[in-house]
Amino acid sequence: MTGPIRATPQSGELAAMALVGGAATVAAVVMFGSRSPLFVIAALIGGVGLVYAARRPLLALVAMVAIEASNLSGVLEQHGNVPVFQASMALGLLAVVLGLRDSELRARLNVWTVICAGLLAVFLATQMVAAIGSADLAASLSSVRRTAIDLLFLMLVLMLAQMTARPWTVAITIVTVLALLSVLTVIDFVVFGGTNSFGGFSIVTTSSGELVTTPRYGGPLPDSNFWGRHLIMGLPLAAALLTRSLRASDRRAVTLVALSILALLAGIYLTQSRGTFLSAGIAMVVWFIASERSIRRWALVALPAVFASSFVPGIGNRLQDMFQQISQGDESSHVDPSLLGRLAAQEQAAMMWSQRPYFGFGPGTFAGEVINFAGRVSTAVREPNLAAHNLYLSLLAETGVFGLIGWTVMVAGFLAIIVLRIIAQPRSADRVLVAALAAAIVGWSVSSVGLHLSYFRTFALVLAMVAAVAPQWPVSAEIVRRFLRNAGIWLVATALGGAFFWAYLTANSTSVFRASQHMTLVPAQPPDGWYAYALDVRSRIEMLPTMGRVLRDGNSPVTIEADAVRGLLTFTAEADSADQARDEVQRAAAVAGTRLSEVNGYDQYLLQTVGSMQITQTSDHTNTTVFVAVAVGIAGGLVTGMSLFAMISGRRTDDQDSVTQSSTDDRVAAE
Repeated sequence: MTGPIRATPQSGELAAMALVGGAATVAAVVMFGSRSPLFVIAALIGGVGLVYAARRPLLALVAMVAIEASNLSGVLEQHGNVPVFQASMALGLLAVVLGLRDSELRARLNVWTVICAGLLAVFLATQMVAAIGSADLAASLSSVRRTAIDLLFLMLVLMLAQMTARPWTVAITIVTVLALLSVLTVIDFVVFGGTNSFGGFSIVTTSSGELVTTPRYGGPLPDSNFWGRHLIMGLPLAAALLTRSLRASDRRAVTLVALSILALLAGIYLTQSRGTFLSAGIAMVVWFIASERSIRRWALVALPAVFASSFVPGIGNRLQDMFQQISQGDESSHVDPSLLGRLAAQEQAAMMWSQRPYFGFGPGTFAGEVINFAGRVSTAVREPNLAAHNLYLSLLAETGVFGLIGWTVMVAGFLAIIVLRIIAQPRSADRVLVAALAAAIVGWSVSSVGLHLSYFRTFALVLAMVAAVAPQWPVSAEIVRRFLRNAGIWLVATALGGAFFWAYLTANSTSVFRASQHMTLVPAQPPDGWYAYALDVRSRIEMLPTMGRVLRDGNSPVTIEADAVRGLLTFTAEADSADQARDEVQRAAAVAGTRLSEVNGYDQYLLQTVGSMQITQTSDHTNTTVFVAVAVGIAGGLVTGMSLFAMISGRRTDDQDSVTQSSTDDRVAAE
């Protein structure tokens, strides 16, 4: 049931269509002039359609979801200031107001509506509090305003999803839109070689990356990484739709959904985003775990396909390259620029948080504060990013711990509602969809470790579906006890897994002393006509990295890292004692000076120290040790969790047997 569905407009509705259509036409003429007749016609049709859809909540819901999932407003911005999002918001607001007049639709709003609104209010409140002491009040107020509008959009979609009671329809809309856009990227790649953007719905981004095998497609977005984050949410939803179609023995639906999944996988591949690859895998693991036991068996069948995907060019080799660069700490001049830029931005965000840990610098202030921190972090880049490229560090930098708590409460609250539904109705036919929502939220959150809070409204579409699948209210005390017990078990398992990881890593690490000395190149001769050029080693980006490789002694344990941005060569050595580490650095510096004179002669450059030598004590371990420690921690946590669940299940079975035996004994005694 979705409330009254009007097949034909009523007289009052026709009048409203005429009024709104005329107003939209006049507005289009004022905005675009008579030279844009297509926009004028589109405005007329849009105004009439807005009234028509607003009287039909399900149609309004589908329209809002499709507009946001396709980023229609962003695509049309390149053709002018087309108020697509404003029209979508007006449609949602009008549909909700009209829906509230219907007693049947109004009755479907319940306590979960209020709870979800409260979760959103908590996050908005933390943003407003953090804006009070902002370093840039205007930027913060603008950010808070955008956040409030996005949360209002989420609330409108949430209420419409509850009123219509059609969460599967929302999932179908999201998957269909994402799959169709993925098909466009495939066609653009195979047929047109990336030259046809299909009006802005198949964009080849300018972002680069090492070992990429195709142009990086962003779909309707200018960044392939954010487009990949959208596709991550669509993948578990498509898996839930496939399961539902198989159970219904609907061959046509099975075929369409299977093709949609292939399209989504192709779209994910064409992003060439390593974070998307990893997060998509994690999302599907969560979906298998959160689904019922019969679905989990299919995870074993999928393992060979996952293993085979690691041999696909652009996936396995890129992931391996990323892990090697991160774990081995390669010289910055040889690290993938995209990784280097994100690392620098995250270091800047961490430094901002360290200076204002509680309320941050204010919402929306990161871009304005970058200039004050870019030169103070260890990783240097020529063009610092204007975003933190990490949602959580961004929240800490701009709103402090207070803001991060607000975000965590909001997202964790929605996840808690999903878990309550699974516990309350473990055998429900909708469990695969509920599990898909959990997987989409977790996958988006994991992907956000390397991305900031852009395109939040697409994520809001998934959050808005939660209230429509929430358990019946009030939730029984037994369900709450089971929820708290399960949460406690996994918290204990996570803590023990972390303890196993730390214990193994500590036991297989050695304590060493690390000495580092900054040096630079200076002209050897007195100033003359070429002095300025010789002094400016930073503008020639290849200069210092080349010198670092030339001056390094292959037989020495000392590494030389070239920082072309700051014009520094950093000599680093590790040894069992502080004196030995210091001597190694001094010896390497002397050898480097000799090599410099042999290569350039005594009349060009000299090595000069910058600052004093830094000697610190640290732990040393191999990359293999780290990976094994991670495996030990994960295995230990899983075994602990499963063991605790098995113990509780066995105790519950014993209690039930005792109750049954006691009832039998009482019945026999009575006879």
